[in-house]
Amino acid sequence: MNTLPEDFFQAPLDFKKFEIFKTEEEETFLTFMGVTYPLRGSEFVKLLNHLHYSLNEFFPSKGIVHEIIDNLDMHATLYAPVKPVYYRFAKLENVVYIDLGNTKFEVVEITGDNYRVITNPPVKFVRSKIQRAIGAPDIKGLAKDLRLLMKYIPFKAEEDFILFASWLLSCMNTEGGYPPLFLIGEQGSAKSTTTEFIKDLLDDSTVPLRNLSKSMKNLMIAASNDFILCYDNISKITDKQSDNICKLATGAGFTTRTLYTTTEETQLTCKRPTIINTISFIPTRQDLLDRSVIVKLNFIKPEERKTVKELKESWKKDRPLIFGALCNAVSAALKNYDQVDEEKLPRMADFAKWIIAAEEQLPWNKGLFLETLQNSRANTVDDTIDAEPVAIAILKLMADSDSWHGTASELLDKLEDCINQKKNKYPNWPKLPNQLSRKLGRVSAFLREKGVQVEKGHSGNRFIDISNLNPEVPENNQNPAGMDVNEKRMQDVRETLPVTPQLPETINSYEKEAKNNESHTLVETELVSDETDF
Repeated sequence: MNTLPEDFFQAPLDFKKFEIFKTEEEETFLTFMGVTYPLRGSEFVKLLNHLHYSLNEFFPSKGIVHEIIDNLDMHATLYAPVKPVYYRFAKLENVVYIDLGNTKFEVVEITGDNYRVITNPPVKFVRSKIQRAIGAPDIKGLAKDLRLLMKYIPFKAEEDFILFASWLLSCMNTEGGYPPLFLIGEQGSAKSTTTEFIKDLLDDSTVPLRNLSKSMKNLMIAASNDFILCYDNISKITDKQSDNICKLATGAGFTTRTLYTTTEETQLTCKRPTIINTISFIPTRQDLLDRSVIVKLNFIKPEERKTVKELKESWKKDRPLIFGALCNAVSAALKNYDQVDEEKLPRMADFAKWIIAAEEQLPWNKGLFLETLQNSRANTVDDTIDAEPVAIAILKLMADSDSWHGTASELLDKLEDCINQKKNKYPNWPKLPNQLSRKLGRVSAFLREKGVQVEKGHSGNRFIDISNLNPEVPENNQNPAGMDVNEKRMQDVRETLPVTPQLPETINSYEKEAKNNESHTLVETELVSDETDF
């Protein structure tokens, strides 16, 4: 996009308006006529060419341009003050700023009292070539207008709308982490369209949807040019990709060798919201799951579908109201943030505190967000276990046992007997004891939430101990329903969370899946990509 202000070519040239500064990472920048440029960026080269032509009526040589940039860069590195730069969103002294990205260089300023559109904000925004302008919010937008999102996004339940609207609001708070958003729905549930609406609402760009790279370097480059990173149609995420997404959510630093040098490093530091839309994938790594927001979408019936043209025309009218409602919610969050009780906040404490502070300007009752978040976490644990045959087998093993002790090899044999692995050939089943040990490391936290403790030996101890956290089994005369003792124990395990899938149905579903698709692979298979690691 053009990063020059619309009145640039008519403005008198005044070199005193140059403001040079650097960041803590020693990236150097220059602000001119309210626009901030990286000194080593291509847009600044365009600016220098224009300034030189305006004064001399001919363009400078590349050597002259590079000499000017080198001199400015050296001056900035040695003498310029340190200032932070922001991309699209900024927060300074309890005020949120949103760069609308237009040629007027307008910015939305949100305080604890209200919001307004201004120019010349006290923060430094940078823009990339792929950034597009977003429309201003409508001052008439109220909390109820957030429900206009339901016209365009087929949420599976009210809880999914609450989590989705909360996630949008979290993107507007640059302090704390950004929880990754997983949009889950079958084909025809408007996952990609929903993602594009999010981009148009808060961070439009020429690259709304991306492929998920295995390289942290590529991920950081994308984050340096985009604010909300959207990954489309993801079926699998490798451990490395999972780690990278977590790093990006909380603020990742990446270093690489500086171009044309042998030992110098260039540092990239970014913290970004991410969206991953998928048909069925749910994160099974505990660190990613604990940080994520899971939103499920419904299939859109053929008779309910609308054309792209109809959707865009309607969205164009409703978008300013939705954006205005979000700005009002941000204002409430700024006003109430310090009054939120922090004692019962979940792991994503900054995210939860921000939404709780904004609830007076959100279209649901106070307290409902935290309840919804906790229920979502519980249901997602169930879904995660449902997607992992090893976890299912352990639950079945412990349905009629208080404890188990043995080696990984012995446990693998025992679990195979539990679910008849030799006959059913479940996809992604571990073939070796060390593979089982890695599986246990991933599912043990989820099993603990279901009432089963898995402990692996340390310091050369090869044994594994599994125990029920609630081992008491009622006598038959204490079971008025006449329930089988094993089934009663299994129910006790299930009841550690509000909603749990039935084990027999889960086992049957895996049997059918294994028979119908012998080659199907689950979470740990790497995403197919032609990109190479760095």
